[in-house]
Amino acid sequence: MKTESPIYCRSCFKSPRLFVCILSWLLAIAFVEFNPAYGQSLQISQFTINNSQILRVSDFNITGSGSVSELFILKIINTGAPTEVILRLEFRSSRYPDPIVEASTRPFTMATSPIPRTLTYQDFRGRGANPDVTIDNFSYNSESVEDITDAVLKTGRLPSGTYFFNITLINTQNPGASPPPEQREFEISNPTTLDLISPGAPVGGSECFAQFGLLPQFKWDSNADRFLITVCEVLSTNSSPEDVMQNEPRLQRLVQRGSDFFGSPSFIYPPGGLPLEYGKTYYWQVQAMIDAPSGEVRLPSEIWCFQISAIGDPGTEIMLQQLLSLLNSGEFEALFNEGGPLHGFRLTGAAALNGRRLNLAELISFLRSRPVRVVSTQVEP
Repeated sequence: MKTESPIYCRSCFKSPRLFVCILSWLLAIAFVEFNPAYGQSLQISQFTINNSQILRVSDFNITGSGSVSELFILKIINTGAPTEVILRLEFRSSRYPDPIVEASTRPFTMATSPIPRTLTYQDFRGRGANPDVTIDNFSYNSESVEDITDAVLKTGRLPSGTYFFNITLINTQNPGASPPPEQREFEISNPTTLDLISPGAPVGGSECFAQFGLLPQFKWDSNADRFLITVCEVLSTNSSPEDVMQNEPRLQRLVQRGSDFFGSPSFIYPPGGLPLEYGKTYYWQVQAMIDAPSGEVRLPSEIWCFQISAIGDPGTEIMLQQLLSLLNSGEFEALFNEGGPLHGFRLTGAAALNGRRLNLAELISFLRSRPVRVVSTQVEP
């Protein structure tokens, strides 16, 4: 008898489609066995840029002297056999076609470990926590660096814009098992504007404007996102605005865009804070809190002043009447009478003597204790 199984097998392999399928299957087995996927062995498990709104040239330590910032955190894990690797770095900007900074390491060993190995930009300048990672090449594009020189000389910072860090991890013993390059994009905003709007006016001006009510609303203009606002009472012992701001704050509060305000920065004095008092003078200042690789940068505003108007306080109303009686007699009478430059104006009790602010009680005591002669007057709008 004849068996048909050999003939059956030969007829099967006469099918081109079946032959291709079997061949592909065999090749796939060979690839998995001899070229394990990078995700199962060598991989970049984390690549994050440190939160920064400002980058200085000194953060990159291009010359190799001085301090150097971390700039980013890179974590590499190897769950396969120990292997030698090379790291390559590029720092780019959307403003320039070529990399600003390029660097590469010499081969170093990635041991088998389930725990990721952490590297930062400091490792590319020989200042990191990995002594076996040494630099084979570090270079920068002189043309792109020269192009930003003016901005750097003026501010010490890289110009605002979009920047990129590119990292390439190469398995030198098995390049096919290398993970794909990683790129991270980030924005440098360089917040620089900080202008106070209200209440009050800059210290050193003509006067501290009166503020009606004990819960003033503070307003300022800035392109930063986080601020520290400080309000201090002016004391008789203070000698300068900076000295005033060293007093124990009546209020010191962190204010964040997106949670404490939306749009233009503003903040209302909280009822739960140390209360402001009628007739007292206060200085206030805002500091923009800006993230940078070398640490937080504080951009201070001018120092402004305001006085809480005594109007509205029952006890103060009586003192204002006493003050008005004093001023409506003698040297000051012509100022307040009909036709005088202050006719119809209402007293606030704000006064200064030789640059020092007087409260209402001090002003009344001064006018009662000695004769006062008007030399000249000036009324400002």
